Amino acid sequence: MFGYVMPRMEDLSQEERERYHAAYCGVCRALGDRFGQRCRVALTYDMTFLALLLGSLYEPDERQGSKRCAPHPVRPHACLGSDSIDYAADMTVALVYHKCLDDWRDDRSGWARAYASLLGKAYRAVGERHPRACAAIEEGLADIGRLEEAAAAGAAPPPDAAANRFGALLGEVFAWRDDFWAASLRSLGAKLGKLVYVMDAALDMEDDRASGSYNPLVALDVQPQDVREDLELLAADAAAAFERLPLERDARVLRSVLYAGVWQKYYAKDAKRTKQAKGTTHVQEEHQEAHRG
Repeated sequence: MFGYVMPRMEDLSQEERERYHAAYCGVCRALGDRFGQRCRVALTYDMTFLALLLGSLYEPDERQGSKRCAPHPVRPHACLGSDSIDYAADMTVALVYHKCLDDWRDDRSGWARAYASLLGKAYRAVGERHPRACAAIEEGLADIGRLEEAAAAGAAPPPDAAANRFGALLGEVFAWRDDFWAASLRSLGAKLGKLVYVMDAALDMEDDRASGSYNPLVALDVQPQDVREDLELLAADAAAAFERLPLERDARVLRSVLYAGVWQKYYAKDAKRTKQAKGTTHVQEEHQEAHRG
């Protein structure tokens, strides 16, 4: 489910792009500083959104710097540091660790098993710092696993059950602190998580139908284009939850994620599907013309 929660860069000014990349590099550096350099491979764009969101809401002190790193040794890159960026790094470890375990269970991926082992010590440290969030991730993914097992056994779980459960899981990750803003952040995380889950299911429909992997949309026997309106409603719910937060700093970057960035994979897949359909139609027309000739 990674790779959806990122901005559409062409919407941003040069200053905003630099700000986003500084936060991204900050999460990367926090991963290395907190867990060791090998854990930086866990870096994703998705938790950069969370770092900027929490930074905008809580306004923790920021540390600004410019440093070289192994992936970019030639020239230094601007990077940010803050408590919200450290938290985003911790949640990156937690989510990627469980993603690797899930890939191992589903596909017997040797790489996923090896990387989960590499992240094991780091995840235990995150669990000590954030027991509530880690428990929510573990319980949520276990529930989703049980829904998948029930579907494989011939049961018919409610079609939105897994999406709702993933949303609730992400909501707990977003609720950084047990304070006034926790309910609003939990709501935003839950709505965004449900959107990402359903969008991921829509993009994976053909592959999951062929492999027999659990996909609630396959069980409904719908086509990817049939869920476009549902996705738009889910995106509107997430945007509405976001707009209720009093955010100013990085607001344009964050809006780019919610209003455009989350759709990038969907639009790319839709364009590819349309192109393939046109190509198939063209071949069929040529074939028919040849027969008529």
